[in-house]
Amino acid sequence: MTKHQTDSSPAPSAKTTTNKSKTSVFSRIATAAKRATNPSAGHRSVSDGVAAIFVESGKLPIALGSPNHTQQSQNNQCVTDTPKAKTRIAPESVLPTPKETVTTPDPKGNTPVPKVKQFHVNIFTKNVPKPKPQTTWPKTERRIETTPQLVLCAALIPKESTISEDIDTLENGSVERACEGAPARWVTAMEQPMKQDFIQELAKGTVDEFNKDVTKNSDTIAEAVVLAPILDHEYYRILLVHTIRKFESSPLLDLISLQGLVQVVQSASPGFLEADDLRKILGLIRTRLLGTLLQTAGYVYHLTLAVSRILDVMADNKVNGLDRVTEHDSLSAVLSGLSGSSDPFQLYQASYAFQALQYVPHDETTRQALLRNSVTIVDNVVKLSAVLKLDVGEFFDGLKGLVGVVTTVYESAKSGYEAVSSLIESGRGVFDSLKDSLGSGNRRQWYLAIRQADAFMRAGRLAELNRLIGEAPCRRDPFFQWGICQVLGEIAADSDWDVEIRKQAAEFLLVLLKDDVEWGKDESVSRWTVTLLDRLSKLLIDRRTSPHIARQDQAVKDHASMLLKSLAKGITGGTAFESLYPLRSRLPMPKSSTLLNRVVLDVKFDLDHLRDQRLKLPRPAVYIPPLGKANLKTSDNDTFPLMASVKDFLAGERQVMLILGDSGSGKSTFSRHLEHDLWSSYEELYAYGEDDPIPLHISLATIENPERDLIVKHLKSHNFTDTQIQKLKESRRFILICDGYDEIKSTSNLYIKNQLNKGAEQWQAKMVISCRSTKLAYEYKRQFRPSPSDVHLGQTTDLFQEAVIAPFTPDQINGYIDQYVLIDGLNRPQWKAQEYNAMLNGIPSLKDMVKNPFLLTLALQAMPRLVGASRAEKDLLQIKVSRLVLYDAVVQDWISIAEDRLETSSLSEEEAEALDELRQFGFTLRVMGYLKGLATDIFAEQNGNPQVLFSGGPSDAPWKVKYFGPDPETKILRRSSPLVRNGIQHSFIHLSVLDYFFARVIYDPEQSNDLSLASHPLAQRSILGDPSILQFLAERVQQESGKESPLKQQLLAIIEKSKSDESASQAAANAITILVKAGVRFNGADLRGIRVPEADFSGGQFDSAQFQGADLRNVQLTKSWIRQADVSEANLTGVRFGEFPHINLNARSRSCSYSPDGMTFAVGLFNGSIEIYDTATWARIRSFSDPVFASDLVIQENGDVVHVAYSPKGRFLVSGSERNIFGVWNYHTGELCRTLEGHPGGITSVAVSPDGRQIASAGHDRTVRLWSLHTGVEEFTLTGHSDSVEGVAYSPDGRQVASGGHEGAVRFWNAQTGEPGLVLRRETLDWVRSVAFSPNGLRLVSAHIGGQIQLWNVETGDPGHLLLGHAGSARDVAVSPNNQWIASTGLDGTVRLWDIETGVLCNTLTGHSLHVESVKFSPTSPQFASTGLDSTVRIWELQDLYTNGPNVGVQDLTDPLPFVTFSPSGQHVISANREGAVYQWDVLSPNPHLLPENKK
Repeated sequence: MTKHQTDSSPAPSAKTTTNKSKTSVFSRIATAAKRATNPSAGHRSVSDGVAAIFVESGKLPIALGSPNHTQQSQNNQCVTDTPKAKTRIAPESVLPTPKETVTTPDPKGNTPVPKVKQFHVNIFTKNVPKPKPQTTWPKTERRIETTPQLVLCAALIPKESTISEDIDTLENGSVERACEGAPARWVTAMEQPMKQDFIQELAKGTVDEFNKDVTKNSDTIAEAVVLAPILDHEYYRILLVHTIRKFESSPLLDLISLQGLVQVVQSASPGFLEADDLRKILGLIRTRLLGTLLQTAGYVYHLTLAVSRILDVMADNKVNGLDRVTEHDSLSAVLSGLSGSSDPFQLYQASYAFQALQYVPHDETTRQALLRNSVTIVDNVVKLSAVLKLDVGEFFDGLKGLVGVVTTVYESAKSGYEAVSSLIESGRGVFDSLKDSLGSGNRRQWYLAIRQADAFMRAGRLAELNRLIGEAPCRRDPFFQWGICQVLGEIAADSDWDVEIRKQAAEFLLVLLKDDVEWGKDESVSRWTVTLLDRLSKLLIDRRTSPHIARQDQAVKDHASMLLKSLAKGITGGTAFESLYPLRSRLPMPKSSTLLNRVVLDVKFDLDHLRDQRLKLPRPAVYIPPLGKANLKTSDNDTFPLMASVKDFLAGERQVMLILGDSGSGKSTFSRHLEHDLWSSYEELYAYGEDDPIPLHISLATIENPERDLIVKHLKSHNFTDTQIQKLKESRRFILICDGYDEIKSTSNLYIKNQLNKGAEQWQAKMVISCRSTKLAYEYKRQFRPSPSDVHLGQTTDLFQEAVIAPFTPDQINGYIDQYVLIDGLNRPQWKAQEYNAMLNGIPSLKDMVKNPFLLTLALQAMPRLVGASRAEKDLLQIKVSRLVLYDAVVQDWISIAEDRLETSSLSEEEAEALDELRQFGFTLRVMGYLKGLATDIFAEQNGNPQVLFSGGPSDAPWKVKYFGPDPETKILRRSSPLVRNGIQHSFIHLSVLDYFFARVIYDPEQSNDLSLASHPLAQRSILGDPSILQFLAERVQQESGKESPLKQQLLAIIEKSKSDESASQAAANAITILVKAGVRFNGADLRGIRVPEADFSGGQFDSAQFQGADLRNVQLTKSWIRQADVSEANLTGVRFGEFPHINLNARSRSCSYSPDGMTFAVGLFNGSIEIYDTATWARIRSFSDPVFASDLVIQENGDVVHVAYSPKGRFLVSGSERNIFGVWNYHTGELCRTLEGHPGGITSVAVSPDGRQIASAGHDRTVRLWSLHTGVEEFTLTGHSDSVEGVAYSPDGRQVASGGHEGAVRFWNAQTGEPGLVLRRETLDWVRSVAFSPNGLRLVSAHIGGQIQLWNVETGDPGHLLLGHAGSARDVAVSPNNQWIASTGLDGTVRLWDIETGVLCNTLTGHSLHVESVKFSPTSPQFASTGLDSTVRIWELQDLYTNGPNVGVQDLTDPLPFVTFSPSGQHVISANREGAVYQWDVLSPNPHLLPENKK
């Protein structure tokens, strides 16, 4: 292991194992120093030159006696005893170069000094990186958790120093050296200004927490001081001030605060320390030292060590001018006093401190001149910022120059000192002695060499340290040897070093002691070496530290024990000292990061982490920006760039934007791209300090109960603290990109539930939220629309926006393919874009399917497998591709590729065995079983929530461990499956893939499906709300065409089982729904007694089916064919037809109205009468008519149209007729309260103001008249119309009246003053037939004879959307209570449903055979009704109409019905026909009630 070399000169005797009595040089120094400093000691002499280091020049006269003292011996001979015997240390010679043999003459011409033996050993043969904390690097996207991690990361920040010789830069060699061993991701990250700011702010925040910490215990001190090298000037100064205060304020000596203070001083960057700082610190420590001399030796040692370190730094920083008396001399005296210590540790440290003091000049002129000249020594040899510019050879050359410097100083100062005294024992003059002392006494080379050794150690320059130890001219000096042992011991004990380096340091100690002839001749050095090895062999293993460090410490401990045993077998080094002094001179790395954990940074830094994390997420390799359309019913040709639309939304006033789309349309992909764009923009604005909204991409399925604290929960998942979250809530705005609303199985309005934008104390956020269109409920906008701030003036319609992702256009498909073929290895075999396009165009069933991006991806992956080698056009036409076929092919291909990839992967032995076992039982089969099991448990355990959160900790549920745990087989299966992972989130690559595998759980064509009914998946849960699963199963039925389809037969058997087994009802409902979706016909089927509640028969064929006694509760029959079906004794509760049957009235009716409380219903008949009905029993409770009707034969023969309206409080009923009969009735009694006269030519419309005080009437006389309801007095006659007025309406706040008529204009009037207001007119519009305000008062809608429906802005009068669709005249308009829909009727026999926000036609209802006269929305239920001249009243369900289109299969009435209306409660609809029959329809039941008095 070792190799030592010597020069050609005779070597001293070899080391022996004799047990001669040894006398330590330290004890002899102590004795000599006592004699030198004791005035009563008669013959005062310094018997050894080394002792002079304890006598500063200011004390020299005391040591040497009076100036007239007789000189003693003139002999300057240097005597060297035999090895390990008493040693008189001669002045060190100048070191020769490694290959030189040089003897140095004594300056006085005495005998040349024998040269020092060199020693080379094969340890520390190369330089290594400087030591650094042994801790794991944190992830760049996560918060730094420990202070050592912070130190590691901060070292990567490029230094910007104004000092030319930056010590940090020089110690690293270059900035790049700081990056050695650092992960590339951190090197890259630290090039970003935001990341640098983040690290610096963490460090500053930790210092701030230290300053606030009252106790400042050992842990917090260690944590704070370790940051000193990475702090900027300001915070370094703050840390320094508080460490000084901590030390100064402690009444008793606190060793931790002392060590911490020294470490802070030693860690200062160039220019950070000031001379006054160092003088103050030195003074504090000196004062403590003076007060501690009578205390324990341990305190004295630590204080002396601290003095040494502070003096070293003062020398490096060229601090001079110490006050000779109060500072320099007093410290010299203290150190001299310590020379009497029997503790060799204390003695060495005092010697070192005294040497250090020589390089910190005081203000005595002569002495200062001497020391000022020695600055050259400091500059060229000691100054650490320059040391590492030199190699060890240059250092030795510097020591050669020391002699020249000393000689010059000696000559200039000689005359001033010769008068003082002379050395008694040596007989030499004082200045001869001083000159020698600079080389071997007061200015000893061993001090400079130890400083150089320490610098080499800290910089990792171990090869140069090795050479310094073996070739230093002072290497036989016991002080040098003691210091080197201390350096090696510190390396071995320091966990920051690599374990092998630490073991080599321990071995170096042993080799020096055993093999180096110059080493350990002094007994103290030998014992110190043994002590170090002994201490290392008893190294305490702190199990609280990281296991890695604990293992390293144990390895060093074991190695030291082995070395001690080896030493015992060879030459003895003596017994170990009893010492508890620490092996390391600096505080250990903190075991906890209490201060760091308290740091609450400016939240921008944690946002920076979040931004980095999100921007680094992988995005799809192929991406085509999607197009959007206004809503589900908008033409696919009427599109716009979706991203631009969203950006416009974010820049505007609206608060919620809903993104709809089919499964696989790219909603999630678009959401991630939107987030990436917003974060990228946020990053660009950061440098300018912009307060940009913060984008948060929230996968709703990962948030538990997102109805509450959605933002808080999301931020906490990214490690934001409560304090930071509160600060964000108070000061920042957000853009919430909420993905997957359909996955949370909720109908709650997340915007409202989370109280977004509800005042300054709530979260300020806009929301972009995505949802599958197939999951929409009726009036789905209620689930997303913000609530208004005011019922009349709120901005509800302006706060909501929606868009639907449109199917891919041919250009988008081509662009997708062009990108797809550029991805290497994505598909096998690789086709060209032209080939893919030819295949897509050649397979008919694919053309529409690939308009869906995800299905396009699957098609491109599966097509080579499906088409095979034959690509002839006639072959392509025979290929039938369904969604199911694509998924089957892609899944098979995925597993096959995964298995091939495992062949070339690096697997552990256990994983390789697991793979072999999987293959034995069928690899594909086992993977399919794994995926089906996962799908089953996701639905069973999480109700279908696709995101599985698995952290790998003890809190994970056992079922999650089964699929994501560490078992080797599980790991192989997981790697082979179409799954993705994002942190702790695991999911299928797409939600539809989860649905696919659950469909295969229900039925797998490749496996036996013999399951008992109780265990059948269809019996476990209803899949009626999962259209994707239903579609997969329906396509499987179609794939297995023919009567013998196993799945079809299985489903039919379940339906049959339900006749006798009530527990089969859920499975049967699922089964018959699947079969209906598959197109299986049930015409004439025997379905008697089946139990299929909630089943969906929509579009099914059940003509002549036998449903007797069947349980059909809540069955959906929209668009079903049920002609001649027998449903006798069947339970039809809640059956939904999509529309309800008609109501027959005995006479025609054009007007009806509910009382405000919904208790009564009034209808105006064509015979001139008004009838009141009790809505509880639908018995007619009274009938009344104006006496004029009874006496007018013309009216009796031709009839009259009566218009009725209730007052808001429900006490009065107002009627007006075409025959100009106008009255106010007490509807409770039928009493005519008053008659109003006016409107020659007849009344066309009446309305009552919202406050119940006023009546508005319109007539053929071209006027609108306003009346007092209570007095009957006409208040205003409003003139301005040039022709008949057809419609009149009050605004919701009652302030305005709107009217429209044959002139084609809509006029506004002030209801309180009668003054005219806006006049709304467009040249392209003709007669106005009806007007209606939206319930929120923002819009007015008018119906025109040309078939147009016009929207107007009430505030400005500007025209809005013009709705075109009716082929003839539009007859009536109504606005839904939620301000979302407009319904219109026309002479073309249609009812049309429009989106009020976009003006898009959502549906055209064609059930009427003649003109449709009237339409009304239910106030509370999801229906509206229409009536027409075909004598039918039809009730439509909005949910079915919006998603499925118009309903069919309605019956005709015998007479046209012009009017139909709803009760205020919305639970009933009333219609009247020309025959006078009035019907009540229960909207929850298909059966009408003919009012009793009208039954024929």
